[in-house]
Amino acid sequence: MMLRSPSFEAMRWLKIADNSIDYSLGNTTKQALWLPTSRQAKYKAKQAVDSFCVRAGDVLQAGIVYTAERVALSIPGFAGVNVVLAAAWLAVAAALNLRLRPHAPPPAAGAAAREPAVS
Repeated sequence: MMLRSPSFEAMRWLKIADNSIDYSLGNTTKQALWLPTSRQAKYKAKQAVDSFCVRAGDVLQAGIVYTAERVALSIPGFAGVNVVLAAAWLAVAAALNLRLRPHAPPPAAGAAAREPAVS
């Protein structure tokens, strides 16, 4: 769409959609990752993750774009780098899942086990 008829109005609507999805889905998912942690662990680690890790990701992204521009990487090249990084991130997530699953508490037997009986 943008290649055929670029316009500020189209970019505006695409950016609004991007920000909406990031806020609603991305932010909710990030906060859900903290649900299984204890209050003490959350207090200690959340600040470090929210400040250092997010900024480190920004620096990594800027370094990738700078390096790709220096070597004149094409748009398909950028897409390939993105696919490789996404695959690496999924591999890390899968490895962490396998490593941390034995430490997770067993799931509840059902909704009846979580809610008190009403008489």
